[in-house]
Amino acid sequence: MLISIYIENIALIKKLSLEPDNGFCAFTGETGAGKSIIIDSLGLLCGARSDKDIIRTGEDEATVEGIFTLNEASKKVLAEYDIEPEEDGTVSVLRKITRDGRSTAKINGRNIPLSRLKAVMSQLISIHGQQDTQAFADNGKQLQMLDSFAKNESVFNVYTEKYEKYKSIDLRLNALNDDSKERELRLDMLRYRVNELRSAKVVFGERDELEAERKRLANSEKIVMNASEAYAVLYAKDGSAIESVDTAIGALSSLSGIIPEADELSSRLESAKYELLDIADTVKAYTDTDGENVQARLDDVMTRLELIKKLEKKYKVSSDEFQNLLEEWITELDANENSEEEKERLTKELEIAKKELFEAGVALTETRRTAASMLCERVSEELNELDMPGVRFSVTLRQNVFTENGKDFAEFLISANKGEEPKPLSKIASGGELSRIMLCLKCVFADTESIGTLIFDEIDAGVSGRTSEKIGIRLKNATDGKKTQIICVTHSAILAAKADAHYKISKKETDGRVITNVEKLDHNGRRDELARIMGGVNVTETVLKAAEEMLA
Repeated sequence: MLISIYIENIALIKKLSLEPDNGFCAFTGETGAGKSIIIDSLGLLCGARSDKDIIRTGEDEATVEGIFTLNEASKKVLAEYDIEPEEDGTVSVLRKITRDGRSTAKINGRNIPLSRLKAVMSQLISIHGQQDTQAFADNGKQLQMLDSFAKNESVFNVYTEKYEKYKSIDLRLNALNDDSKERELRLDMLRYRVNELRSAKVVFGERDELEAERKRLANSEKIVMNASEAYAVLYAKDGSAIESVDTAIGALSSLSGIIPEADELSSRLESAKYELLDIADTVKAYTDTDGENVQARLDDVMTRLELIKKLEKKYKVSSDEFQNLLEEWITELDANENSEEEKERLTKELEIAKKELFEAGVALTETRRTAASMLCERVSEELNELDMPGVRFSVTLRQNVFTENGKDFAEFLISANKGEEPKPLSKIASGGELSRIMLCLKCVFADTESIGTLIFDEIDAGVSGRTSEKIGIRLKNATDGKKTQIICVTHSAILAAKADAHYKISKKETDGRVITNVEKLDHNGRRDELARIMGGVNVTETVLKAAEEMLA
């Protein structure tokens, strides 16, 4: 969820830092104070189209930066975009726009394209405003939501397995049925490559062994000279290390019983002597080339290495993978050179795979149909709770071609008024009505959605006080014990009184310029702001008392 937002040089905002609480946060303020500017700024952070006119007068660029904590679901989704949280578990997102029309987006300090920003932010924030349906209005997202509601992961996994199997067989069969010139060229190339790798006879680990031998041969003179010197000093010449140690052992042995450490020191020297003998014996093996023609062998090794490196570069794999590559090519050649038999075999396999895919698709569709019926009932219950009994929610499932997501096309439809035909969510005209529908959906999908922050802009527009209270209760419940953060811009005192935290947005004049300010209210501040909303200019003691009762 959003733990910090910084806005600079956007409209009336010069510099504004805000750390919204977890749970349900209400934003209130007079018309024109800047509530919509904050929502627009969050929209920019989510990848909305930038407009240079939003940049504060006299400034060249504007910046919005947000810091988010991640739940386990959003961590998993962001990992698919190769985005990992910082050491403190947070993700920072920045959007900057300039007056010359340039836009920059960054996540954790790394530049990303705007398309990536939109995809990532759709997993962190969902904005529901007068003209913004966001994720809930996307058909692809709706099908995912329906599957989450259906809890049909096991059935979906079976379908995915059958779909991948069908596509694999179909692809191989299409390749065999392709009698084009390109196919013949491909087969000629495969034959050449197979012959080339077979002739090379490169074995696993050969390159590493050759590199080690090349290094030894290139330094053979140095190896013999230094190994001989080491062997002589350790063992061969008069006064060698071994002789010196023997002398020391004898001297210490003569002190046995005289000094207490004599026997222990003598024993330790004996151990050192055997270690030196072992070293000397090992070094001796490097003191003679045994008549080897070093230069001739070095030439052979270099020639072999050059061949291996050339093949690695050509086929873009390490030499240890040559055998796997060779087997792959041979399999493809065998399949093509016995194409008629292979076609017959694959055709039979494809028929079986198609039947299995169809059965898996039917099973998947059935889970979705059952879930769609239950979903409609749940959403209708939520709509009734928000005094919207005339609104009808429905889910259509149309059959499509087989895709990786099944054979279904799902669409959520709404009939806003009795007698009207259901329409897609994106066609609903009333922003406040749309926001309330989104709230219903959020309540229904609370267990399946990974989005941590939801923003509702004037969700109370055009409703009565009774309905506002119900909306406030629903908003608070939707936070699921503050596991989800909900930010709501409202003009309703009843709704704002239900919030866990209350922020007042106002504007003031500084140095001849008007700027927007945000203040988190304490209890008395909340009482006064609620009274202002209810009483307008003249706030009486009666209105203050009513505000106090609301908070209580």
